Formats: sequence, C-alpha cells, structure tokens
Amino acid sequence: MTGHLFLEWIFSMQEQPDSSYLANTGAHAGLSEADKKKRLDAMVRIWQGDMEKRLEREGYRAFLQVTGLDEYRYSVWLRLPEWERSAVVGQVIMLGRSASGAPEDPTMFTSWRRDPLLKTLPDWKDHLPGENVFNICVRITPGGLGEGAKWAIVMPRELVHRYRPGWPLQADWVSWTRSFDWLAVAVGFIRAMLDTLDKGQTP
Repeated sequence: MTGHLFLEWIFSMQEQPDSSYLANTGAHAGLSEADKKKRLDAMVRIWQGDMEKRLEREGYRAFLQVTGLDEYRYSVWLRLPEWERSAVVGQVIMLGRSASGAPEDPTMFTSWRRDPLLKTLPDWKDHLPGENVFNICVRITPGGLGEGAKWAIVMPRELVHRYRPGWPLQADWVSWTRSFDWLAVAVGFIRAMLDTLDKGQTP
C-alpha cells in the first residue's frame, strides 16, 4: 500500500457517532468565536516560529532525534486547548528528499481545524486537571515498497515530568491512547500539508 493510498484509507475508514464535544473549560471558555479564532491563529503562528528556532538552536541531527524523524516519515504534534474542545492545532514535520536522494531540511506545516473526531475523545483533563492545553505526538511511516506501515503515539519528552503523574504507568498511557483514534487526527493534518505542497504553496 503506497503512502498516499494508506493516508486515504485511514481517512475514509472513520465514521463518527452523533455526539457532542466535551464542555469548554478554563478562563478563555467564554470568549466569542472570533476571539477564539484569533487565539488559535496566534497558536499556529507562534508554534511555527518556535519550532523553526528550535531547529536552528539544537542542530539538524539532534532535531531529527527529538522529533522522531530519524525513524519515521512524519512527526505530527497535536495541541488541544481546554477552551475550545472542537479544535485541534497540528504541526506536521516531514523530512524531504532531494532529487539525488539526500535528506533535505525538515518541512514544517502548522494549522488548526475543527475536527468531529474530537467528539469521541476521552477527557484528558481527568488526568491533567492543571493543564490548559494537551500535547501529544503521532509519528507515522506509511506503508510502501513492500514494507508495512508503522506509527507510534508519543508523550512529548519535555512534558513527561508534568504528564507522568496523570499516567503513572506506561501501560496506563498505552491504554488511554488506544481509546481514541489519534492516527486519524494526525493523518488529516498530513493530507492538508500534502495538498498545500501539491498546489506549490509554502507550508
């Protein structure tokens, strides 16, 4: 199964029940839709800039290891704000290849969207009551060239000390992440990035 076919297959398999999103919470829950959109747009802009600076600061090789691009094709970082439970901010990082086959600088694409998949998301606030944004990373390599697809759901390394009390055991984290289709959410952002690149736009 090729990379694009794999992504299309994952996306087409999703069927959403008729349910509601979790209730918005926190200091910004009562903001207007326009003000929430401004905050989400700002999250995209700031996050994109911060990650570009991180690449410059840490260096190419260290950045690949931190993001998982030394093992996977795509690294998709997701942020879910407590004050808008229908929205998710996603950042796709992809290691491209030049015409000669040599690795190029990572491509970064950051955006946000409202996703019906989040209607089935178990409440992360049950585990992290003190956090106002939940962060999680999905690493993906689509199947192709005779190899099977692989993916992993990862707790961001810099947040382990804050998140670990909510999931004391690795088994707790694995069980919780398997209760929601993080892969499908991540694939939606990968498709958006690929569509942007196909149109010749800069992510």
